[in-house]
Amino acid sequence: MAGEVPFYAIQPAFTAGEVSEEVASRVDLDKYQLALLLAENAIIRPYGPVYKRPGSLCCGQVHAGGDVLLYRFEYDVALAYLLEIGERYVRIWKDGALLCRAGVPIVLSTPYAAADLHRLRFVQSVDVLYICSGVFPVMQLTRFSEADWRFSEVLWSYPPFGDVNSDEEATISPSAAVGDVTLTAARDVFSSADVGDLMKFSQYVNGDTVTMEAEGAEESRPVTVGRSWKVITHGSWSGKVTVQHSADDGASWVDLRTYSGRDDYNPTESGDVDAFSLLRVRAGITKGRCYVSLSSFPYRHEGYVRLTGVTDARHASAHVVRRLGGTEATADWFRGAWSAVNGFPRCAAFFQDRLCFGGNARYPQRLWMSRSGDYTDFSVDKEQGTVTDDSAVSVDLLSRQAYSISHMDVGNDLLVFTDGNTWSISGSETVKPSNVTPKNQEGYGASDVPPLRVGNRVVYVQRRGAMIRDTGYSYESDGYVGADLTLLAKDLLRGHRVVSAAYAQEPDSLLYFVREDGVLLCLTYVQEQKVFAWSHFVTHGKYRAVCAVNEAERDVVYVVVERRLGGAAVLLLERFAPMPVSASQQDYVMADAAFVECRDVPSRRIPGADVLAGEEVVVLADGYFHERMKLSEDSVLPAPARCVMVGLPYVMRLTQPNFDAGMTPAGSLQGRRKLISTAILRLVRSFGGAVGSLPDLMNAIVYDDERMELGEDVLYSGDISVTLSAGGWDTQGRVYINHDVPYPFSLSALIREVSFGG
Repeated sequence: MAGEVPFYAIQPAFTAGEVSEEVASRVDLDKYQLALLLAENAIIRPYGPVYKRPGSLCCGQVHAGGDVLLYRFEYDVALAYLLEIGERYVRIWKDGALLCRAGVPIVLSTPYAAADLHRLRFVQSVDVLYICSGVFPVMQLTRFSEADWRFSEVLWSYPPFGDVNSDEEATISPSAAVGDVTLTAARDVFSSADVGDLMKFSQYVNGDTVTMEAEGAEESRPVTVGRSWKVITHGSWSGKVTVQHSADDGASWVDLRTYSGRDDYNPTESGDVDAFSLLRVRAGITKGRCYVSLSSFPYRHEGYVRLTGVTDARHASAHVVRRLGGTEATADWFRGAWSAVNGFPRCAAFFQDRLCFGGNARYPQRLWMSRSGDYTDFSVDKEQGTVTDDSAVSVDLLSRQAYSISHMDVGNDLLVFTDGNTWSISGSETVKPSNVTPKNQEGYGASDVPPLRVGNRVVYVQRRGAMIRDTGYSYESDGYVGADLTLLAKDLLRGHRVVSAAYAQEPDSLLYFVREDGVLLCLTYVQEQKVFAWSHFVTHGKYRAVCAVNEAERDVVYVVVERRLGGAAVLLLERFAPMPVSASQQDYVMADAAFVECRDVPSRRIPGADVLAGEEVVVLADGYFHERMKLSEDSVLPAPARCVMVGLPYVMRLTQPNFDAGMTPAGSLQGRRKLISTAILRLVRSFGGAVGSLPDLMNAIVYDDERMELGEDVLYSGDISVTLSAGGWDTQGRVYINHDVPYPFSLSALIREVSFGG
């Protein structure tokens, strides 16, 4: 290739995205020819081009300082909200505006301090959002109407209980079976922290028999039945004998069996009850005398109490929630699985019409699943001594290390992420107490940042090491496998941690990750096409949180940005502007914290001056770019305009990796001196920018400036050739592109004119 004729080399796409400097010599990789060493304030399209990221529109100031969490509340496919969750409050946004009640923004109080926000996990069922934290009871945010939102604690009809007491000497005796009772323990078991918690007692209840000699209208005392019963009559009588049933401790009775007799008829019958009940006999004898015997068989009775006070370690007061079996001492007692002492669930998910919770301080590896179709009931029913299929489920993820459950995600299967590994529960069969088998999958732990589902795969931040991975089911291995998505871009995460993440499906399947230093990472992710292309965003300030919300059939990405405006630190909620397919530059927003105003009558007023006062801004008015100005509340446009965009400037920077054209007869081109004399840019609806062979030696891209002078649209599509300043010969052969004006810039291909030798 040496000689006088220059060599033209094209980079036809940029779908490998930003790679680390350490990869700048990996010419053996297929992705090398499609990579960038720097893609700052840029986005990679999954089909090839790289374009300048859109600017962000200012929505308003965050309610309070400190950490802020963003979460989407999706009522249905056409109605979605953004939740701003901060120190002990929640605010609701819709389409970039705060929801108000009677003209006042809706602000709901919560128990969450700023330090608790990273623990929050969410799962939604239509208009109810369940919120787990691990340290507070499960809460719910309920939407009753556009102006009626309520935040409250979830009330369980039957909560789950923990393991049975393991000390056989630590028996507890209740003073009565119903009402307000005193609990007396044989050992120290109570503490003041137990007040308000539930306890379950399992007591052996002996069989009981009531007999009655009836000659007219008679009624027996009730007997307690936990499972089986039997009724026997004898004698010569006429009339009716009825077995009655009560499920509310005798407050009301219904007929269970009725026997009509005439003279010598005497029935004998046995039966079972579905749950603990009271039975009695009611007789109406019209002739003769009937002898009736109603018996219950021995069984294990389960009753619940709620502790109302603790006198000392061995004495407590309680209110009976579900009737106890009696006053006998029992060592078979259980504490509530969720409590201030044991901790509360860390995460939640819906799976096969069950509300599932995962892990707490006492049971870090345990999963709880509600009864099928009843999300507040975690009870276990038995029929004929066998647990019913729709009963609640409790299962432990047993491993050699005591890993803690941190996230759950539902696709075809239930995926459970711990801080050390990943588990799956198959969705191919119905989950029931007798059939739930967790399978250990990958041995990578997940961080506090919730995983993101992208189609049939899940992307998550690995706990150990600065790494972002994906995972999905593989038929070949019959398990979940994935890859390190940061393998070629380690510089983006080395020494950093991710604090927030979001996924926007439209338009380019983009994943966003906020670093703790305020940089926003962007990953174009199309797994079926093997497109994993990184870039990163920087702004006049620091990104703190990110969330994507479906609005008007497109995904709008919201960010919380910490900015210093007018000499003071503020937190702004902003949303990235759409990127229209338009030939008019005024239709684009290419500035941050921007304000856009279109009016019927032209005016010189500049919008957003109250927020951006004191800052250097860029202004685009009716298509004209006004040179950067320092904005004040008194600033005006040089000439009246109908449509005005004003915001903070930002710069897109692109860098190609070292030039390579494969092996030549003389060997590799790496290490050989080369000169990039011309760059040909294939652009789509673009304007502005500069190109160079060195980052500090740039030439402006020259367009047709006459259209600007004539007030026409200036966006250009096609090839533009730029002669680069003579930067000398080097062994790299890189091309640098900067773009710092508020116009769009989309690069489909980059062609380098290369000379060799030097």
